[in-house]
Amino acid sequence: MAVQNLVQRDGRFLGWSHRETDIAASTTTDPVVIPPLLAGQNITTVVIGGTNTVKCEYTISPDSMVVAGTAVWHEVAATAVGTTVGKITWPVTALRAVTGSTTTAKSIFEILV
Repeated sequence: MAVQNLVQRDGRFLGWSHRETDIAASTTTDPVVIPPLLAGQNITTVVIGGTNTVKCEYTISPDSMVVAGTAVWHEVAATAVGTTVGKITWPVTALRAVTGSTTTAKSIFEILV
């Protein structure tokens, strides 16, 4: 399974971001690996589904399970149509988005640390 990495943000403080647009219906994105952070550091997730449902999932499974596709996934926030913002506290090893089946809708998935 392919995995993605966060992009380090420019700025005064160390931070990362990730953004995917035009995610098709009935899609589970490749996991985005979260780097080691400070204990208790917040991770903000935004999913925008438009007319489709979309949810963000996280795992605390080891990196080896994420890469092997055997990680156990949990929802950050309830599935909703429209925009959902979730906030989770590290430790988390990876995040991913899962879209519903409305075929005409494209979704957006964003992570900000």
